Amino acid sequence: GNLSIAALCLETRQDLVFLDVRTEEEFSGRAAEKFGAIKGAINIPVQELEKRVKELDPYKGKKIIVYCSHSHRSPMASYLLTQNGFTHIYNLEGGMSVWKEQVNNPDCNQIFYQNQQ
Repeated sequence: GNLSIAALCLETRQDLVFLDVRTEEEFSGRAAEKFGAIKGAINIPVQELEKRVKELDPYKGKKIIVYCSHSHRSPMASYLLTQNGFTHIYNLEGGMSVWKEQVNNPDCNQIFYQNQQ
């Protein structure tokens, strides 16, 4: 399913696992566009996900929120996880590129958002 950023802000942090499917450069803030990341996210680029999917096995029963920059890559990653037996997969609508315009709640930012230096 899909999850809006506004809906994410209402979730309880400890129930969630975040999967960032951007490149390592984007995830760490070394790419030209810096959109930030979600604190504590696991970074597996979408191109590597198929061969690295086993790394996520410990989280199979948890709610996994998959995201990228603009929500172009995350639906593909979500589908791949579903095909591999993951059942609680949510695609973050809009991705990190819309975070700043959609989140005005300082608590939500403090809980979830990590700026990139």
